[in-house]
Amino acid sequence: MAGRRGHGGQNRIDPRTHLLRGTFRPERHAAALEAHQPVWAPAPRQLQTLAADGQAFVERLRLQYELNPWEGELVLEAAVAVDRLAELRRTRGGESLRDRLALAKCEQVWQKQLSALLLSLRVRP
Repeated sequence: MAGRRGHGGQNRIDPRTHLLRGTFRPERHAAALEAHQPVWAPAPRQLQTLAADGQAFVERLRLQYELNPWEGELVLEAAVAVDRLAELRRTRGGESLRDRLALAKCEQVWQKQLSALLLSLRVRP
């Protein structure tokens, strides 16, 4: 019946449609949207492209959070950043000052990338 709280009619709109239209209201649609979210698990081929540090990062996040597919893609990108940072830190002892400065600059770029991805995931310790 129209106008009564909790009585959705036959013309109820899917919360994903609200997201696409820009009419999503969290106080009204969030619970219905959460019911539609599948839990993400990485495919074996996705994990194979990561080094050990990135794989451990993905596993830690999967143990702590239930991730949907969109968040899973962000986690994979963050895992790549974790791998690159670990690789840079292992090669930190450059021969010259120029090498050390170049590595520090590259590390800073990857740290910014990782921070941006974690912020978009809203991951908190």
